[in-house]
Amino acid sequence: MGLKDLVSTSNGHKYNTTQFDKKMSKKLRIHERKLARRRYNAMVQMAWDKHDGVLFQRTSFADFPRYQAERRTIAKLKAKVSDQRADYLHKITTNLVRKYDVIVVEKLNTKGMMKNHKLARTIANASWSKFVSLLEYKCDWYGKKLIKVDPKDTSRICHECGEKNHDFDTLNQEAWLNIRNWQCPNCKTELDRDVNASQNILARGLANM
Repeated sequence: MGLKDLVSTSNGHKYNTTQFDKKMSKKLRIHERKLARRRYNAMVQMAWDKHDGVLFQRTSFADFPRYQAERRTIAKLKAKVSDQRADYLHKITTNLVRKYDVIVVEKLNTKGMMKNHKLARTIANASWSKFVSLLEYKCDWYGKKLIKVDPKDTSRICHECGEKNHDFDTLNQEAWLNIRNWQCPNCKTELDRDVNASQNILARGLANM
């Protein structure tokens, strides 16, 4: 699982990250900025009401109709985005479970990764946890097997010769995430980072059966 591509399989097939209407995404961001401004303005006006000792003081956000209208608009947009994302994940997981008897996925510490504020929004949009939970119950339904493995170094180990590329050891997270393809220094195989990782993940899962 990844951010550039939601899922990369061991046979080289890739599923894009969750797609939804770009216009709606832009519209959602615009309304979120509006809501932030109206929230700030409401807080300022409540403070002035208290400071000036007006007779009918506004003491909560419920006293600001424009703020409440904006909040409802955002809720509707988010619900629509959530429905589209869920539909997309259902289609992918159903396709995978129907095609394969054994599926191996990586265990990801999503909560820990969300602490990276630069990637938090993108990680949330990818819905990795939702993807895995859908796979779990569908594998039970169809009588298929789901295996979870530790993904440590799976993208840095060549699936052909099994050697780890130590050239990446000194890279920080941002620099490492920017590398999409690399050549194994041992066997000279050209590797796609995500497909190579998925092949190593599959091998680990099958070895644990």
